[in-house]
Amino acid sequence: MMKRLSAIAAAGAALLMVSGCTAPSGGPAGVVSAPSTSVPSTASSPSSAGLPAPVAPPDGYTMVTAAANKIHVPLPDALEVLDPSQIAANQDMQQNLTNMAQKLGITTDALLQELDNLDIYAADGDSNNVNILQPLPSIGTTLADVQPSLENLGVTGVTSRDAVAPTGPALVVTYTMTQNDVTMSGTQLYVQTDTMTTTVITITGVTWTADQVTQIANVMLASLQHV
Repeated sequence: MMKRLSAIAAAGAALLMVSGCTAPSGGPAGVVSAPSTSVPSTASSPSSAGLPAPVAPPDGYTMVTAAANKIHVPLPDALEVLDPSQIAANQDMQQNLTNMAQKLGITTDALLQELDNLDIYAADGDSNNVNILQPLPSIGTTLADVQPSLENLGVTGVTSRDAVAPTGPALVVTYTMTQNDVTMSGTQLYVQTDTMTTTVITITGVTWTADQVTQIANVMLASLQHV
């Protein structure tokens, strides 16, 4: 149980890294709720000129639509995908919600509340997960923008690099995170996906190795495309 709660906390950790907010007193242990602020805007908007064309993801991935961010994203086939906005009308999403809540040992209402600020949440039976935040009205994220929140989380081994996705420039942040005695490998992608919008994708490996997390991040960066 602790492993799965840790994984869902890691999903919420992206929200902390973006805003530097503090965890609430309610909700399941270790779960972080959403902020109301966004990443500072520091850079110019992207242009399609000079951006790489998206490539088809390799076998083992399926393109998923993150509707709020207006992008298609490749996700590993082993992940069960949850789009909170589609639950009311989509029976498959309702079943996914029920399955995930049972694995976490919480109610479906509690899980929905924790995922309120996510565009997509996807996880497997080992609690490896990928989450995509609701789009942020910001551009030009740097490590300095997210460093304070990273330090508040107590992550270690933080590194960053600049990259370019088919939708625009990106910042790739990698780290190691320990919660409830579970050590996880994490990578965050801050990708400019519109002239004034940043998409934040967090990849958390509980049983995935750091190399596997990096590989997934690289596939995403190469295959992201606008809806």
